[in-house]
Amino acid sequence: MRLSLSVVASMLLFSSLQAAETLEAISITGFKETLAKEGKVKDIIEKTEVIDKKQIDQKQAVSLVEAVDNAPGVDVTTNCSMCGIKRVMLNGMKGEHTTILSDGVPFHSTVSSYYGMDALGVSDVDSIEIARGSGASLTAPEAIGGTLNIVSRSAKKNGAEFDFAIGEQGYKLGSIVGEGVSDDKKTGILISGTYSNYDQVDNDNNGVNEAPKLENQLMSIKLSHQLTDQDMIDVKVSHSDSNVYGGPMVSESFAFAQWGATGTADPHFVGSNVNNRYDGDPMGTLESIDTLRDEVTAKWLHAGDKATLETTLAYADAEQSSMYEGADYDNDDKTYFADFKVSQPLGDDHLLTYGADIKTEDMDGTSTQFVPTPGSTGEDDFEYRSYALYVQDTWTLSEQAELNLALRGAKITTDFTGQLTEKNEIDEFIVVPRMHFRYKHTDDLTSRLSAGQGYRSPLTFFESEHGLIGPDGFSVAIDEIERSNNVTYALSYESEKFNTTGSLSYTDVKNLAYVDDSGTQPTLRNYDGKVKVYNADIVASYQLTPILSISGGFEYYSYDDEYKELLAIAPVEKQASISLDYENEGWDAMLDATWIASRNLEPYGYGNRYNDDALTSPKSTKSPSFAVVNAKLSKEITKNFTLYAGVKNIFDYVQIDKESPLFYDDAAEYDVGHIWGPLRGRMAYVGLKAKF
Repeated sequence: MRLSLSVVASMLLFSSLQAAETLEAISITGFKETLAKEGKVKDIIEKTEVIDKKQIDQKQAVSLVEAVDNAPGVDVTTNCSMCGIKRVMLNGMKGEHTTILSDGVPFHSTVSSYYGMDALGVSDVDSIEIARGSGASLTAPEAIGGTLNIVSRSAKKNGAEFDFAIGEQGYKLGSIVGEGVSDDKKTGILISGTYSNYDQVDNDNNGVNEAPKLENQLMSIKLSHQLTDQDMIDVKVSHSDSNVYGGPMVSESFAFAQWGATGTADPHFVGSNVNNRYDGDPMGTLESIDTLRDEVTAKWLHAGDKATLETTLAYADAEQSSMYEGADYDNDDKTYFADFKVSQPLGDDHLLTYGADIKTEDMDGTSTQFVPTPGSTGEDDFEYRSYALYVQDTWTLSEQAELNLALRGAKITTDFTGQLTEKNEIDEFIVVPRMHFRYKHTDDLTSRLSAGQGYRSPLTFFESEHGLIGPDGFSVAIDEIERSNNVTYALSYESEKFNTTGSLSYTDVKNLAYVDDSGTQPTLRNYDGKVKVYNADIVASYQLTPILSISGGFEYYSYDDEYKELLAIAPVEKQASISLDYENEGWDAMLDATWIASRNLEPYGYGNRYNDDALTSPKSTKSPSFAVVNAKLSKEITKNFTLYAGVKNIFDYVQIDKESPLFYDDAAEYDVGHIWGPLRGRMAYVGLKAKF
């Protein structure tokens, strides 16, 4: 007897460690239920937290980074006050150790997603799944910190949705989602478009911003079709356009027109102090980055008599055009990915999954100021190739216990074509194992233990310094692949009213890539030693009444001293959160607060920083503790229309009230990354949603 697609879907879900490794074979009209409660994790072997559509809406998130900010184990850092670049850290690991998956496809590289993170809209997103730890994904080993899997919506009815909002700081949001299903329920199409905008923010009125202008557009089309009783295909095409403008509080055209008018190309403030008015050349602080990204993904699921075959093909092209304080930098990054996977039951207790994947990525970077001819110091072109085989066995030991063992072997090459003369500076064959074990102590109490290895090939100087290059250019001296080990234990309790999950995790990384600034020319190198991170967290939720719930959590991170020195920004060390959710008779109200503990900034490289180039006014080396509070209220006016209003950062807490993110180092060189707190203040907004 042939297996139905719904049976195959259940089998794949049972075998997977996360949604990133499965293609949900459901009918076009099927609905994928996600989890809305803190402390409750997805019902699979590996610990996977889920942010569902309601949580995304309550945050008034317009992008991926806003949707996952302050989720358990997630730290969204801003590394530059001028360009606003975001890095998403998981389990305390660097942003380049987080792999972004689109419906399980790992083609968001550290380069292509560096600025485009703000352009990853959420209007067509069903949920976001967070799996933390090395080896979190069978087909995404670069996830040393973990994965963020963006699960896109599929059409399940005929209808349309609109969402429009305006607010302070030039906030604008407009999104449209239209979906349709054929009469025979076998074909569905979902089309979405999103536009969002934030203006520049200059709270200290010194003429340069603390947060840049962010303007993003995203369009996508997803087509699903059930070819036969055994075959289903999904094809998704998307295009995004991210525009960042930071620095002087004048238009970009005016900044270019005034280029050189002051007679000095270097940034300059009155009294040579960053707390005073900027009176230098506007180009001296200007950072403008435009990123265009196109994606195509095609998936085919075939359910055979004894096994299922899942085939995935994907292509992404990201083009960046940018200007950094008078220095131009452009790149074009192309990624191809293919995965062929078979899932085959072996008796009643085992499900074997095996397959192969191929990933290639080529980037070509150019700069007329620093790279006048091919091969000059300053080029960061590369060619990356990965060819891998993997096998995984999911074993049902008993009604209470499940064990998952996997092994992946890969041939990795990286050729830094713009920097070094040697062919394939990285050329390795590696084998990495992973293990996940789940044990149900009772119907309510579950333990999960995971252990695995991960790896990543460092790719560019750009991924660590986002294109900011000095007059002497930069160089790449990478010859080792990064390798990591991770062990995680989680204990979950789930009941009708109360849910909680606590976890402990350890990660170490050897050959960590970092920028060495000790010489005249900054160089991307491998760290000789091993760095370690420990973290613990607990989240919980309780249904106080049928209409009121409370949730909260606490996180703790311990970074060894060597790792602290290699980080570009001071991450969270201790964090606590609490939220209230009220829902009744068309009303939906949310109030949340996040507290960040004080940190000693000196171990992270924040020492020897000054407000003035005379080096007489030192910056702080200890950040204060602070809290950020948000609220949102929605009211369903009719079955088709909902009005909402909210405030982000209600008490208007911003770092600039304490000190500027701008600084001079001990060599009297200007920089923009003395950041430890929020850079955007209070923002009130109102909006209207419509469904038809």
